[in-house]
Parts: sequence; C-alpha cells; structure tokens
Amino acid sequence: YQRRVRALNNLYNFSPLSSGINAEYGAMSINVNSTKQEMKQTETKHSELQPFFRDHELFAEYKLLCNNVPSGVYVVPSFKSLQVWHGMIFIKIGMFADGCFKFNLYIPDNFPYARPSLRFITPVFHPQVKPTGELNLAKAFPTWTPRKDRIWHLLRYTKRCFFSINTFDATNQVAAEAVHKSIDTFRSQAKICVEKSIKLYNKTEESEITPADDGNVFNVKPLASQELEKVKERLLSGGKAPFAVI
Repeated sequence: YQRRVRALNNLYNFSPLSSGINAEYGAMSINVNSTKQEMKQTETKHSELQPFFRDHELFAEYKLLCNNVPSGVYVVPSFKSLQVWHGMIFIKIGMFADGCFKFNLYIPDNFPYARPSLRFITPVFHPQVKPTGELNLAKAFPTWTPRKDRIWHLLRYTKRCFFSINTFDATNQVAAEAVHKSIDTFRSQAKICVEKSIKLYNKTEESEITPADDGNVFNVKPLASQELEKVKERLLSGGKAPFAVI
C-alpha cells in the first residue's frame, strides 16, 4: 500500500514535467514582453514619421487641387504651416452674387485619416454656417476616406453651398428659420453679407475674426480702370503683372 502511495505522489509531483512546463511558460512570457516592446518602438517611429507622411499627402492634394480647382475659388498654403490654407471664393450669381468670401482651411494632424475643417473669415449668413464662421462639413462628408475624399471635393461643396440653401441638419438655426419664414428676409441678409464682404475686400472694414497675417493671407485691392489697362498691356506684351489679377 505504501509503495502505491509513493508511486502516486511521484506521479503527481513529477519534477521533469513540471519544470518543462514552467520553462515553456517562461519562454512565452519573454516572447510576449519582447513583442510589446517592439510594438511600442514601432508606434514611436510611426508617430515621429507621421508629420512627413502628412506633408507628403498635402503636397499631392495641392497638386490635385491645381488641376481640379472650382472656378472662382483661390487657395494658397500658409507660410508658417502647411496645415493652414488661406482661400477666397468669388460668387457671380444667386443670392450671394458679387460676394467675395475669405476662409481658412485647417488640416488635422492625422490627415488624410481625418476630415479638414473650414472657417469663413467673412460673415456668411447661411443655415450650414455657424455664427463663428465654421462650415458644416459633416453633412457632406460624414466620414473621410483617405485618397477617396479630396480637398478639392470639399472646396467644390463649399462653393455649392452658396447656391443650395439646405436647412436640413442646420447649424445656424436663425438662418434656417429665415429661409422657412420668408425667403425675402433671407435674401436681404445674404445681400448684407455680400456688402460686408466687398468692404472687407476693399479694406474699408475690419473683420472681427481676421487671423494674424503670416505673410500669405490674401491681401487684395481694387484697381482703377487705368491701372487695369496698364496691367493688361503688360501681360499682352509678354511681361508679368506685379501682383495676381483676379
């Protein structure tokens, strides 16, 4: 009987088996720890390289924009940061006709995996534009798909908003109510925005939300007929204008 008890004890306390199991689990824990360290190092390298990948994407976006820019829309990156683009939209027809609206386009750090944002500097009375000037882009771009959704798509939608007064999911309830109650009231408010945009364009009025000038903000001035004719003659003779003519 005692021999059988010893045999059972030896069976359940068999040291080679238990030591082998412990060694195996020890090796597994070492592998898991080393894998975690490698993942952390990879994440660190990726975070360090992310700005370079983002800037590369922005260069490609701007090249596409130059080939697909909507008419009447002008955009130029900031001197200080590629993540800020200054823009201007000229409207020729509709309730906002003759308006020239300045805006800033802001690129997020994790672009192209996140949607940019757009904020008007010039006052815009519109159901999809907040009183702060931010355009509601979530309506047209609920998700932003890399290399499918493009910045020039966003700018095309921005210009279309001046012709399509959509009040669904409005971010400016005052403007939406004006559209529903009386379109004439909304039209008069749109005309006021146009007049303000022209004053800002001519530098006869200051905007409350004008950003700090980084040397690349659109600075424009109207040309008298004689000055415009001189510029035309210079361009036709093969020379270059001293400034951009819009």
